[in-house]
Amino acid sequence: MATHELFAQVARLPSEERRFLAEIIWETVDADLPAQWENDATISAEVERRFAAFKAGREKGLSHDEVFAAAKVLAA
Repeated sequence: MATHELFAQVARLPSEERRFLAEIIWETVDADLPAQWENDATISAEVERRFAAFKAGREKGLSHDEVFAAAKVLAA
């Protein structure tokens, strides 16, 4: 089943069931994150590094449309 079909089915569930599914799905995502991201200081340092790179012009931000277009590709 394609992701968008699955989402359409889940979207029709009652809110409590959608919340439960979101929680258990997040647990699987969280389990895949590198151990280094469990540390708030590590996350903060990475955010600061990326923001500094953005301000210096080494990184380009994405527009709202670009973010949602990428999300749609990932969800397909």
